[in-house]
Amino acid sequence: MNYKSILTFLLVNLLWHYSGYTQQAEVRYSVPDEPWDENLGNHRAIINVEQSSDAVHIDFLWRRHDLNPESRQFIVVNAKTGEKIRNIFRMQINQERCEVVFGPVNTAGTYYFYYLPYQPELKQYSAGPYLKPEPGPDQTWVQKHKLSTARKVLNNVMEAMVNEIQARSAFHSFYPMEVTATDIEVSTYLQKYRSDFLIFPEDRSYPVRMLDALPLRWIKQSPGSIFKGIAQKNEYYTFQIAVYAAQKNLRDIKLIFSDTKDKDGNIIPASAFTCFNTDGVDTRGKSFTKKIDLSKDGIQPLWIGVDIAANAIPGIYEGNISVQTQNAGQQIIPVHLQIENKLLADRGDGETWRHSRLRWLNSTLGIADQPTLDYESLKLHNESIVATGKTVKLSSTGLPALIQTPLANNILATPMRFTVEVNNKLHLLKYKPLEFVEQKPGSVSWRTSSESDSFFVECIAKMEFDGRMHYRYKLTAKKSIYIQDIRLEIPFKKEFATYMVGMGRMGGYTPPSHISRWIKTEDSFWIGNTLGGVQCELRGGQYHGPLLNLYQPNPPASWYNGMNGGFRVDSNDSVVTASAYSGARDMHAGQSVEYEFALLITPVKPFDTKKQFFNRYYHGTFPTPEVIANGGNVMNIHHATEFNPYINYPFIAQKKMKEIVEEWHKKNWKVKIYYTVRELSNHLTEIWALRSLGNEVLAGGRGGGYQWLQEHLVNHYTPQWYTHLGNGDADAAILNGSESRWYNYYIEGLNWLMKNMDIDGLYLDDVSFDRHIIQRMRRVMEMTKPGCMIDLHSNTAFSLGSANQNMEIFPYIDKTWFGEGFNFDLMPADFWLTEVSGIPFGIPNDILMHMSVNNKRGMIYAMTHRGFYPMWKLWDEFGISDSKIVGYWDAHPLVQTNNEQIKATSYVKSGSALIVLGSWSNQKEKVKLQLDWKRLGLEPNKVKLRSPEIEGYQRSRKINMSETLTIEPKNDLIIIISKR
Repeated sequence: MNYKSILTFLLVNLLWHYSGYTQQAEVRYSVPDEPWDENLGNHRAIINVEQSSDAVHIDFLWRRHDLNPESRQFIVVNAKTGEKIRNIFRMQINQERCEVVFGPVNTAGTYYFYYLPYQPELKQYSAGPYLKPEPGPDQTWVQKHKLSTARKVLNNVMEAMVNEIQARSAFHSFYPMEVTATDIEVSTYLQKYRSDFLIFPEDRSYPVRMLDALPLRWIKQSPGSIFKGIAQKNEYYTFQIAVYAAQKNLRDIKLIFSDTKDKDGNIIPASAFTCFNTDGVDTRGKSFTKKIDLSKDGIQPLWIGVDIAANAIPGIYEGNISVQTQNAGQQIIPVHLQIENKLLADRGDGETWRHSRLRWLNSTLGIADQPTLDYESLKLHNESIVATGKTVKLSSTGLPALIQTPLANNILATPMRFTVEVNNKLHLLKYKPLEFVEQKPGSVSWRTSSESDSFFVECIAKMEFDGRMHYRYKLTAKKSIYIQDIRLEIPFKKEFATYMVGMGRMGGYTPPSHISRWIKTEDSFWIGNTLGGVQCELRGGQYHGPLLNLYQPNPPASWYNGMNGGFRVDSNDSVVTASAYSGARDMHAGQSVEYEFALLITPVKPFDTKKQFFNRYYHGTFPTPEVIANGGNVMNIHHATEFNPYINYPFIAQKKMKEIVEEWHKKNWKVKIYYTVRELSNHLTEIWALRSLGNEVLAGGRGGGYQWLQEHLVNHYTPQWYTHLGNGDADAAILNGSESRWYNYYIEGLNWLMKNMDIDGLYLDDVSFDRHIIQRMRRVMEMTKPGCMIDLHSNTAFSLGSANQNMEIFPYIDKTWFGEGFNFDLMPADFWLTEVSGIPFGIPNDILMHMSVNNKRGMIYAMTHRGFYPMWKLWDEFGISDSKIVGYWDAHPLVQTNNEQIKATSYVKSGSALIVLGSWSNQKEKVKLQLDWKRLGLEPNKVKLRSPEIEGYQRSRKINMSETLTIEPKNDLIIIISKR
């Protein structure tokens, strides 16, 4: 058989007796020309059997790093015929070696020994299991050959050799960095090299993979050898220094770089070197250092980047890296870096194997205190801050006394209050005059303080250009005191407090009273209507993104207060007060507690029906002719496609992605891709470099999942989404940490995709980041390719309320695609308005049909489901992009009904109107229309009414002005009124 990529490695130069057996001297590692069936597993040994025999014995070092090799099924087959060998007797199975006897073997030749077979899962989400160990061998056969795990002398058993180990593909191969040294090899090596720690330099071509076992590759060389690398001008060059704690625990490992010089005195300065493991820049642009300790027998790869200038002089540059420890001295590694006379224009970013993108981890791209294009610079007038149509007037407490939106004069009944209750009374706090600390185009900061005989209170706050305010109150006790409650109170005018989302409730009408505790760490709520509202988020915990159910963060300690804290709604005839309370606590003199929260004014932007009706999404890569003919113009390329195969790592199928983008650009479509942060594909080139950062980027966990993960990552990870891609290829994601430098990489990746793939934006699927990351993303999109769009999908089970938990990022997206986890047939109209439509927040939505096949009633809220071209056709026939929407939720609807179960929305333009009637009843309902003809601009005796034909949706018919209409259960009726 012809094999490609034959990798030959001399495993042992010396022969020694180990457990009574002499080990063969040489094993080759290879990949076949064509991969075998995946159900046989990803690895096999090739056995050469010289003659037929009833029993054949093999004993070889398979040098495994994966766990529990004895728990997997073994399969031996004839390579030519595929005949499966019946009997396998296991003599010795561990991570180092495999010794088995198998038979009968009827013909000489090549046999394949598969030792990791599994059941492939051909669907999505979870991978299939490994196969359980094979049935035991026939006992007559065992007795005939006197086989025993304790017996080392075999009876009538032929010896065969394993001289080759294969992986299904190069991606599955263990060679060379996961081929482990044996215990005796390591022991012998450490007797020769007795330093407290050993150093192994490696090129980027051989990422260090194992953190708890030495690869055989290192055992065959001396530690601490010179590092030699070849780079090009303008390249961001990377390599590794691996530290092995040979004799003791190591504390505080650091690298010190020298300048590197060529023979003519040209220099690459030490400042051009970076170690990503010890130094970095966080997501807010702040530099940090990390202390690295290493337990005995552990391995710490240190990834190093060198910033080669575009005008660097070609030559060989020599310098040193000092590896320093707090308790084991230092070692010096010489570095020889050859700079070729070639210019790498893109710094190496287009070829992921170069690992040049690791510098993206420390990127500050998009960090700026400037408004994005949808917003204006903030204006400050005395105590009032104006933010693109929203005005906030501050009281002396630092909290809003007035909140004005473009459609609401003041949604507050009285100023917000930060209240301390002692002895059944509100504790009086006298505040000093408000002090504005800083004013920038994108933010205004202020502070205030107050004091009493019992407390000192400090308030630091900031308002951003999109109408979001962030507060931190610090309360310090002057004496020991028992406090009944510390709470935030938001008193809304009742006419604006129509709806509520959060506080452990499904979105809908605001109840007269409500109380809840920290249900599944739900940390926020919104109260308001389409004219104005406020979201309040209680902060102070470790995670503030939307995926509460996935990351399950602990509640903020101050607000939670040992389950004493919670949420409450109280109301009277004119005021609805929402409170976040923390409950009773004892404080001693000098003790402080901080309360952090954020307020977001809604709507975050005007509800833009023109864009909603113009941008027509198709979620897939092969739109139908009907979709194309009826105005489809935005394509979302999902992951698990040939153009974007690997989840959240769209950098591998570059050629195919670029081709499809170019193809659809010629047809005047925008092309967006699935690319988000939450989980990362196992096909990620930098996966080993990220693992070297500990749990900073890749979350720890129980392990398991898809076989590649178990065989290579082994442990300390959390499996996520799995997709079988066909032809034996699979994509198996692992969980990200909650916030890390990967977000910096992600933003640079977005910039690269726009520049190099020419994409027109992103489809976000349940993001894990918070608002400052998507702010950066929006700035980068506006800088690199104005007109790019972002749409957001969310599964309500992940976020515990898609609208509420994602609200802080609404200012920076163009639309949502909500519906997963929603059963629209069961949900009332007030839920549709608050949790689905986006209208109260200024963000349109497309319906995602998930738990319901009923696609009706969406047009009550300017929605339809994606790719539904019959509705698009109606939009064009009516000219809906030029209309104004007036809904049943408005104070003065243009169309009303005489049936509370039937909601009505109108789309009005000069000379005509489109009316949508939607039923939330479980039975047929009769209804008559009540129209405001004057405001419609129509005369009732000069118009005609008709129900237009919508293919697969409703039939065409004429409607009489005075007729009583019948609406089917959970259905709708669309009517066009036009002049005769």
